[in-house]
Amino acid sequence: MICLLVLCGLTEVSQPAWALRKDGGNYAIKTKVDPDAQAGGWFINLGLTGARGKMMPEEPTQIEVAYIFEDTPADGVLHLGDRIIGAGGKLFLTPHKFGYGMDKFGYEGPMMDLGNALDISQGPEQKGRLTLRILREGQPRDVTLQLPTRYGRYAPTYPMDCRKTDIILDELYDYLIKRQREDGSWHGRPHLNAMAALALLAGGRPQDRPAIDKAMHYFAEQTNDQIDYRGYDCWKFGLYGVCLGEYYLATKQDWVLTELDEINRWLVKSQFTLPYGKRRGPGGWGHRPTNRPGGNGYGPFSMVTAQAMAAWGLCAHSGLDVNRERYQLAHEFLARGTNNIGYVWYADGNGGNDKYADLGRTGGAAVAHALNPFDDPATAAYALKAAHCIAQNNNTFPDTHGSPILGMAWTALGAAIDPPSLRQLMDDHRWYFELAHCPDGTFYYQPNRDNNPQDFTAAPRLSASAAIALIYSIKHRSLRIMKPIAHH
Repeated sequence: MICLLVLCGLTEVSQPAWALRKDGGNYAIKTKVDPDAQAGGWFINLGLTGARGKMMPEEPTQIEVAYIFEDTPADGVLHLGDRIIGAGGKLFLTPHKFGYGMDKFGYEGPMMDLGNALDISQGPEQKGRLTLRILREGQPRDVTLQLPTRYGRYAPTYPMDCRKTDIILDELYDYLIKRQREDGSWHGRPHLNAMAALALLAGGRPQDRPAIDKAMHYFAEQTNDQIDYRGYDCWKFGLYGVCLGEYYLATKQDWVLTELDEINRWLVKSQFTLPYGKRRGPGGWGHRPTNRPGGNGYGPFSMVTAQAMAAWGLCAHSGLDVNRERYQLAHEFLARGTNNIGYVWYADGNGGNDKYADLGRTGGAAVAHALNPFDDPATAAYALKAAHCIAQNNNTFPDTHGSPILGMAWTALGAAIDPPSLRQLMDDHRWYFELAHCPDGTFYYQPNRDNNPQDFTAAPRLSASAAIALIYSIKHRSLRIMKPIAHH
């Protein structure tokens, strides 16, 4: 039960949140999904090397090799138990900060240093050669790995105008096509379906159109205008509403507008219009619709509200009549949870503080306000303030609560409404994308400070690959949710 609640964004569950937990607990978590089932634990992916590692508080400047995939650059060069203490001719001197809090956020140390070395090694000078300083049986030595050279380095403007991004995206689009189910979905988890479909739609490849069409028909079948209190429908209706809204704007097919109008009516019925207990006011959405006693988890909260508000914005941009009073109520809910610097907290109330934590809610709220259909300068200012908050406090980018993978996608989309903010976010996280990249071209869901394993146990490659395909697809600026605010 705890895991289910954590996935859906419930902060009140009491459990430790470590970046690589102090007791190593996350390393013992396993998945049944190949090929990551072979590794035997939730370890840190070490980029294109094909090795996985772990870090422990007693040695915060070392990465211990925990698993090596066969027929990868690390196979036969690294050994299990080797301790990586440097890369690219530089020792890891900055210790990783374990724990959670503003004084601990960020990944300076071995993870960032290795990720940056991976990027440099793929340039024209190194030609894929990566030298690691290791301790083997306590003795230091250097070993050299030959990495694939087909990608090269990221351009300074990535994901825009970047050959490496283009190659990665084609590989990810192909992967998503292969992973799609016959019914049009990718998984039982709506956020994985939404990210995969939006990435393919943004990519605009003609060969992907049948898969996109099939996904959108699946989303239409999963939504209607009827209230059901049994599931976590507010996640599904918000995410699928965003997908169908973007699909309608791209295709102008009449049947889509009919399905969108069902979601439009559902959002009115499901919105909280009364305060929820003493802590949360009206205007938001929770896991389940409205104030039904005993059936709403923790009441309305910001992440699912931002998604619903974004769906409403796309409904309006598609020509549907959106209830302006209710839309304003959603804005007020998010505004009450937004602090002085533009950071969006879990739900109502912010205490006028200047603090921040994980960024997914802030990104989602930025997009939702950028989509405002009522030409309100105040909501545009709100959106830009949230985007600037992301740029200035982006060291929690991989850590968003509940589903960090979904949170990363919303964070990047939120930054994208302001190009300088997106540039800052991407510049600061080349290391992350390098470290999460696997030799087969997919990406991997890394351990992080949120420490929620559900996307790892459910789909370690699909979850990360869908999210990063969506983030990199921002380069196309083809979806309304990806456009700078001046173009909304």
